[in-house]
Amino acid sequence: MTSTRAELRVRARLLGAINAVASLACAMLLALAIDRIARGHFPSGLWLLFGVLVARWLLTTIVATWGEHAGDVIADQWRRTLPSHFDRPRRERDRSRGELALAIDQASHEPSLDLLATSAAVSLVGLVVVLWAAGWQGLMINLGLLALAVPLYQRAGRRGEAAAIEYDRRRALLESRQLELLHHTVELRALGAVTFGADEIAAISDSEHAVALRAIRVALESSLVTEFLGGVSIGLVAMVVGFGLLGGRTSLEHALVGVLATSEIFVSVRRYGAEFHRREDSVRSLVTLGAMTQAPCTNVCDKVLVTRGLVTEASDQPVDLVVDAGARVLVTGPSGSGKTTLLQTLVGWRTPQRGEVRRGAGTVGFVGVDSSLLSGSLRDNLTLGTPVSDEEVVGRLKSLGLVGPRFENLNTQLLADGKGISTGERVRLVLARALLAGVSLILLDDVGGVLDAQARRQVRSVLEGNDGLAVVEATVDGPVLANFDHRIEVGP
Repeated sequence: MTSTRAELRVRARLLGAINAVASLACAMLLALAIDRIARGHFPSGLWLLFGVLVARWLLTTIVATWGEHAGDVIADQWRRTLPSHFDRPRRERDRSRGELALAIDQASHEPSLDLLATSAAVSLVGLVVVLWAAGWQGLMINLGLLALAVPLYQRAGRRGEAAAIEYDRRRALLESRQLELLHHTVELRALGAVTFGADEIAAISDSEHAVALRAIRVALESSLVTEFLGGVSIGLVAMVVGFGLLGGRTSLEHALVGVLATSEIFVSVRRYGAEFHRREDSVRSLVTLGAMTQAPCTNVCDKVLVTRGLVTEASDQPVDLVVDAGARVLVTGPSGSGKTTLLQTLVGWRTPQRGEVRRGAGTVGFVGVDSSLLSGSLRDNLTLGTPVSDEEVVGRLKSLGLVGPRFENLNTQLLADGKGISTGERVRLVLARALLAGVSLILLDDVGGVLDAQARRQVRSVLEGNDGLAVVEATVDGPVLANFDHRIEVGP
């Protein structure tokens, strides 16, 4: 990814420089063509004018086509990294998957923006042409207005960025609050408080719309700034060379070159300035995508699991652990001490603060109270598309105490997140899924509390019957494991 971006950046800058120089050359040739037509040399003037127009069209087409191609290359490479974002659950404050797709789209603009930046910088060479054609007065007009444009661009950019950040914050608040209220709709309706939720959503939505309108106004202001300065510069230079024409101090060709060169300079600068918001979005998106592709340490080792000096986000207590095949490890500690964070760090869903985690080549299963099922058939949930016989699936369910018509018919449709079945049943279904996948390590996150005594015995019996399966269980009390080889105490 880094090498591709570097190559595209070099090509963008080269093409941007060529675009700027060729545009200035076309402006000078256009001035020559108009001068010839004005002098009565119609054939040569018209052919030159036609050639300039074709050259400009070709140049515009090449730049636009290359920009689209480069953007597609960048977007395609970032999209290939998207599956890695699903290897760990989305934590609070993380970007949603949809936002990552938007970030990829914004990041794909990077080559085009590099091209525009280079074109704007190289086009300043046209100031020399303006000095030659329109004299020092035309040069000073261009320099003065360009210097005036910088603080105006910066001011509009800062306001636009602040509005964009505030809009993102309001939108995230609206999305999370809508989901939260929808989740509790039944309770709110029972309490007669549906209006409360609706009013709150309406208020947040109105504030989001207000911020969006403010961001649009800022964008329009910055666009008006560039248009105004470009128009003023061309008008003033035209006035200067016009007086020169009247006084006989300059030729028509020189006057036209001065005006058209000024136009080209401000067109390039205006295009770059108008893309301020897209540049900021692209930079933020690249930072976001770069952070998301930093995978936690998951070096492969010859053991099932090894940690050295592991410090998690929730506890400063270092953990050193070696888990062999068939080992049983119990993680205990009071509620909120960091047991779940430790297990999520072991499985690779969280990044260690210090130390390292090494896992074997085998697969890992994670079973927690919040573990989810998919909407679809019971068979699809348990096999995940792997070739497992129905007899093996039903037998595994029976071994975990999941019996009855619902579990014997593998075509039974489950709702999203397993709604319609109890938490204890959902936990055992997730456990069955992990066992059918043939995992070498299974992590149990405080599941004993949602299982009754009989279900706990059945789960314990199944785990004890898998001699080669390594188990790490985190619990406050009531563990599933009856015997364990190693115990870790996690402090608050």
